[in-house]
Amino acid sequence: MRLEWIEDILAVLKTGSLAQAAEARHRTQSAFSRRIAALEAYLGTELFDRKAKPLRPLPNVLAQEAEMRELVMRLQSLEQSLSAGSKSRRKTLTIAGSHSLATTQAPRLVEEIHAEFGLSVSVQSADRDQAILSLLSGEADFALFFQSAQSNEVLGRLDVDVAPMGQDLLLPVAAPPLWQRLQSQPRAPYPLITYPKDVFFGRLVSQKMAPLLMEDRPMDVVASTPLSHAVLQLVLQGTGIGWLPQSLISDQLDQGLLRVLPDPLPDIPLQLVLVRMAKMQKSENAKVWDYLTSKLRLSA
Repeated sequence: MRLEWIEDILAVLKTGSLAQAAEARHRTQSAFSRRIAALEAYLGTELFDRKAKPLRPLPNVLAQEAEMRELVMRLQSLEQSLSAGSKSRRKTLTIAGSHSLATTQAPRLVEEIHAEFGLSVSVQSADRDQAILSLLSGEADFALFFQSAQSNEVLGRLDVDVAPMGQDLLLPVAAPPLWQRLQSQPRAPYPLITYPKDVFFGRLVSQKMAPLLMEDRPMDVVASTPLSHAVLQLVLQGTGIGWLPQSLISDQLDQGLLRVLPDPLPDIPLQLVLVRMAKMQKSENAKVWDYLTSKLRLSA
């Protein structure tokens, strides 16, 4: 639990209203409500009875109120003590990036930000949903991730600024020996390396690809992992076929270590976006945002 999350809960307990708590926390009501909802999703449980007027905390929250208040005081005291011992500490900008981007595109962002602004940059590797939660909680300043080029339903419901940074493709690929075998045996099952359905790529592949696969030939799920790099290694060793961003596998494609599978397995267009909370427009990181979104484009 982050200090900010506990302070949000205590603000609601004090005011008995999401609207008043949002004002006390210097946020819009819609953004604060989404922040509480995201926290509840993270914890896997509801914190407040929203049907009650005024808003009523659930028993599990009330039982922890005293401990939360004590914890906030201790953390604030600790933070002040640590800050006092490092007056010359450098500002750190935090970027939450999806797993594949943390090693492909994020390094360029780090280089550009440090060269232009002299800032230290912390890169958090996270799934798209986790990156969004990091933004909502204030844990990250920016988030860098893929979204479907055809839809941005999730971001459209959030109080965020979204800047397109490039295009990519999610490609179905296999190692050459497996690719050759699948072409010569048109009824053989597809050995799949999948993403779990609770991560973005998993939902995307399931929605876009599963119907086509079932029409063409049987599926055999060999392994499942949320990490693109793990999918890549399994595909390279011939364990199965998998969907990977072109930006992640461009070298392997050029070297002939991977081959793109033909129809009926189409590629999926992706859009690379940089995201921040809209309330950060006047923050000290605004110049960094303006620089990145106006002068920098990332591509596959």
